Amino acid sequence: MKKPGGITIRKIEKEDADWKERFLAFYSDCEIKKPGRGAHAYFAAYSGSELAGHSVIYREKDRWIMDGLRVKPEFREMGLAKRLTEARILHAVKLGAKEVWYSCDDGNLVTICCHLRYGFEKVDAAGHHTDSASAHWYRLKITPALFERFPSLNP
Repeated sequence: MKKPGGITIRKIEKEDADWKERFLAFYSDCEIKKPGRGAHAYFAAYSGSELAGHSVIYREKDRWIMDGLRVKPEFREMGLAKRLTEARILHAVKLGAKEVWYSCDDGNLVTICCHLRYGFEKVDAAGHHTDSASAHWYRLKITPALFERFPSLNP
């Protein structure tokens, strides 16, 4: 694993116009929930002033859903995905989440492996649809065992 050398993870405020411009450019080649729709929390990884990674968690129909985890290629294998995932889970837990969800294409093994370490399980999520026949939902139940295994997630 590469050393994270000066990478910081920050929760982003929607009012930050500079961040919003960087966010839209970062996701210009894919579909992602845009700022300003409901209860969202955005987290960014920075190397100095450079945006190295980004993620979002939002609440929809009483479910906390993680989305948009991306890390620039030159910053991969430094633990940023793990740190961004933990920031999102902790945010939801602090706001009373009992479960956290995400959807992922079956071929995205890097993302799946990153999330399985926390105890996410593949489930049939009634009421949620995916845009791909090869995408599935994963759920993490917030339990005392999760906090025992990952004390940093305990608020």
